[in-house]
Amino acid sequence: MDLMKRFPAWKASIASLLLLATIGCGTPQQAAPASTQTDKKEESKVAQGIELGKNGPITIDFWHIQATIYGDAIKEMVAAFNKEYEGKIIVKEVFQGSYDDLNKKVRAALQGGGLPAVAMSYESDTLEYMKADKIVALDDYINDPVNGLKKAELDDIMPGVLARQRIPEYNGKTMSWPHGNSSMGVYYNIDLLKKAGYEKPAATWQEFEKMALDITEKTGVPALVMGNANNGGTFRTWLRTYGIDPINLDQSGVNYDNPQALELAGIIKNLVDKKAILFAQDTEQEFTNGRAVMEIGTTARTSSKLDLVKDKFKWGITLIPQGKSGSKVTELYGGNQVLFKTTPEKQLAGWLFMKYFAESKAQSIYAAKTGYFPATLSAQNTDLLKKNYTDNPQKKQAFDEVFPFARIDVSSAARNKMDTAVGEALQAMTAGKLSPADALKKAQADSTKALKEFK
Repeated sequence: MDLMKRFPAWKASIASLLLLATIGCGTPQQAAPASTQTDKKEESKVAQGIELGKNGPITIDFWHIQATIYGDAIKEMVAAFNKEYEGKIIVKEVFQGSYDDLNKKVRAALQGGGLPAVAMSYESDTLEYMKADKIVALDDYINDPVNGLKKAELDDIMPGVLARQRIPEYNGKTMSWPHGNSSMGVYYNIDLLKKAGYEKPAATWQEFEKMALDITEKTGVPALVMGNANNGGTFRTWLRTYGIDPINLDQSGVNYDNPQALELAGIIKNLVDKKAILFAQDTEQEFTNGRAVMEIGTTARTSSKLDLVKDKFKWGITLIPQGKSGSKVTELYGGNQVLFKTTPEKQLAGWLFMKYFAESKAQSIYAAKTGYFPATLSAQNTDLLKKNYTDNPQKKQAFDEVFPFARIDVSSAARNKMDTAVGEALQAMTAGKLSPADALKKAQADSTKALKEFK
């Protein structure tokens, strides 16, 4: 079904699933009645006293974590922006490694100087920078009559995407802006599934456990590949499919020691013991080479899957299994962008770049080159993206079957540390050092301690 036709139906659904921040954006002031109007033009408030390009172009740094095809998309978008603002702004994109690497470099810059104008940031990182009073609230820029966004432009941004920039923890402010959005989905090898007698991955975890054991036995191939690093964040998302919020909405505590978590941990342990789960450093390589029937991960990898699988086998992507029938929820991924406190000139230049990056033209380039979902509805109507989705049906499948059910989790500056604590407990479980029950008790205790450290 065409998304544009069915969007009104699921727009309300996704809005109710997301932790919506119902903060008014405001709109530019209405023009004065015709009888009192003069030839006076509206003036920018955020650009008062600033004339970009007057003394040569201003150069700003944009720190990001994207390489390969994702880095190529960044380079193309930055080049297009620099051409449009030639003589006024030059953006230098700087690859900074992983999110952890980027966060460490920003932390160092917070202490020693050298902050970029703009950087990618997850909600937990944004909260950290916000606490340090080093990032700019964007509302004045958004509402600016010259350099801001009109109501129609704001309405064009996907509701879940816009909600991410205004989570309740931001205290009524817009503290970030869209970069890229993806979701947790399950990739599946259609040929191997059919060999075992299945069409698609199971809808619930209980069914998935039985299916995974059957697939492994019939095909001789592990049903699922998982990363051999820390899987705490993955477990948090899987637990949410049971209707459990692992982190309390008010961040008063955590909830990892419960019957639903025990069921899920037991499923994982059983599948590991029966060799239906394969642990690997590069899960994508295992899946795309047919050494695992399924891979659960970000939909942002659909483009790389297309490039790696080619015509080796037929494949698809759909929603991850759910903890209870009728439930449909998955994780909303993807970094946002934050504007650091530097100089008024660099802040204006940084905002203009952020605004450009989130508009349909740039977002269609980003979505076509990568597996990220466009931040705007209108991007889907560009010739570039319409052709891309027609040529690559798995990307449209991800947009139709996964993205409508994606929502952000509770945002906490402690979330990364809590995920690490939970992941370490799960590693001890799969290694046979802890029972599922004891692993969850450890996860509960260690993640509670981590949360308190960030209070």
